[in-house]
Amino acid sequence: MSPAWSADGRRLAYVSFENGRSMLYVQTVESGARQLIAAYPGINGAPAWSPDGRFLAAVLSKDGNPEIYIISLESQTVRRITRNYAIDTEPAWSPDGRSIVFTSDRGGRPQIYRYDIPSGSVTRLTFEGTYNARASYSPDGRMLVMVHSENGKYQIATMELANAALQILTDGSLDESPSFAPNGRMIIYATEAKGRDVLAVVSVDGRVRQRLFQEGEDAREPCWSSYYQ
Repeated sequence: MSPAWSADGRRLAYVSFENGRSMLYVQTVESGARQLIAAYPGINGAPAWSPDGRFLAAVLSKDGNPEIYIISLESQTVRRITRNYAIDTEPAWSPDGRSIVFTSDRGGRPQIYRYDIPSGSVTRLTFEGTYNARASYSPDGRMLVMVHSENGKYQIATMELANAALQILTDGSLDESPSFAPNGRMIIYATEAKGRDVLAVVSVDGRVRQRLFQEGEDAREPCWSSYYQ
């Protein structure tokens, strides 16, 4: 679960429960070779690549509470970047590599926060709605896509970082796992249709929508790869 593509499209990070507990792996797509990255006691989850492919941000609970850590793929060293009594999860790196957005309930409900890597400061980004989670950056770094909830409906929304303008793009009640296309014009996400878990796409202006049906199967947690280099 929780697949994440490297920027060059050659590697995939993901969570596996094959041995009865969560572990983080990185797998080279062409050869199938894989490397165990994290198998600490407790949670090892939500991997996110740095733009240069040298690091993963991930959620680990090895020190007790779920926190965000940065893992060096070269040295296997681990650096904790959040320290809060709340649950911090779902990190996503900015395209310039200078910040990481994540979900935290430190304000009482899940909202999106940004960690500035050079300074170590944390800023809350979302204030509209009772729930905002699973955020990631657009390829140009100007926008976030997220799961937004108000009045019990979970829908896909974008937010302009320059002015915090929020736009709801979908009309489902349980839409989740949004991911930008490499060109930044479309967003793939998971939703429900006819009692099944299916994938759908929506344009960033909300005008174009299409469901991707897969007969007889459920599909969840999409992640759009970058252009293969």
